Amino acid sequence: MSRPPAKRRQRRRDPGLVQRAWNFWMNDIRSRRSFLGRALSITVGVLLIAAVALLLISFVTARSDLLVSPGATPSPPPQVATTAAPVALPPSPVSLTLPQGLERATVTNVADGDTIEVSLNGQTERVRLIGVDTPETSHPSRPVECFGREASAFTRELLRGQTVLLEDDPTQDNRDRYNRLLRFVWLPDGRLVNYEIIAQGYGFEYTFRTPHRYQAQFKAAERAARQAQIGLWAPETCNGERIAADAVTPVVRTTPTVALEVTPLPPSFDGCRTEPNAALAPNAPVAIVAIDKRTEVVTLRNVSTATVNLDGWTMCSMRGAQIHPGIGGTLAPGETRDFPRAGSGNIWTDSASDPGALYDAEGRLIAYWPD
Repeated sequence: MSRPPAKRRQRRRDPGLVQRAWNFWMNDIRSRRSFLGRALSITVGVLLIAAVALLLISFVTARSDLLVSPGATPSPPPQVATTAAPVALPPSPVSLTLPQGLERATVTNVADGDTIEVSLNGQTERVRLIGVDTPETSHPSRPVECFGREASAFTRELLRGQTVLLEDDPTQDNRDRYNRLLRFVWLPDGRLVNYEIIAQGYGFEYTFRTPHRYQAQFKAAERAARQAQIGLWAPETCNGERIAADAVTPVVRTTPTVALEVTPLPPSFDGCRTEPNAALAPNAPVAIVAIDKRTEVVTLRNVSTATVNLDGWTMCSMRGAQIHPGIGGTLAPGETRDFPRAGSGNIWTDSASDPGALYDAEGRLIAYWPD
């Protein structure tokens, strides 16, 4: 006789933590006899649930990197489209950073390359750009200078109708003798207009009495434009000279070298103390193109048709009877090169006239910079 199959013992499922908490909360609410007690129990429960939910959301957000596959990389943020500038220019150097909290003004007129009119706080103000000087076009006693019209057109195209930011400079006066505001003019995209005019070859670096805030950067921009022979520095325009526009004779750009027959001067180097032959300096076969006294950089150009070896040559700061170390190497025909001061210490005086003299290895005066 077969036995009936044994009944399976049914195991009681143990409620989870969430279920137990829910049951406890419901029983607590039912056990409250007053309406106020039940409302308090419901409120406490809702607050606890909200707190747990916030903790879970914070944990998931902080650990969201676990959901990304090992080889995946996050997508870059979308690029914000910017309005195209009226004139395509390379950016200003990193060292020129748009300051915060500047006055806003609207350009209403461009008088010439370095002077504009703006609407500022409901009034029309004439603004002279600090640190830059462009060829004249509207001076009452001077003729229109070479590249003056081009400089005015460049500034006009760059600033016409623009909203600009005006920066003053505590080292300079607030206004000049013509009652013009003296300012650096920034475009909202971070370009400094004063600098761009020089860098693009439409003006010269200009320091009045005391060095301005961006003097070093402006001088470097002028030096780069001169070396690149762009704008007013090009041989077929002004060749860097301030001359009347109608006096310019167009030339064809050729290799910037010339054949020179120079009679050497007798040796006159006496330790940079005096130079009796300053007025007779041939400025050949090497010429002094510029001396940046603030940054201690001398710029030389080989104006001859032969390579020149500068080893053993001497560059003098005549005011302090000091030698500018670092001159040497070879200059190819037509080559222009900067020679920063080697070593430490200041050689050149930037607060007063400081002529420079260049001597060859035999102590003969080659070039003189009158300053």
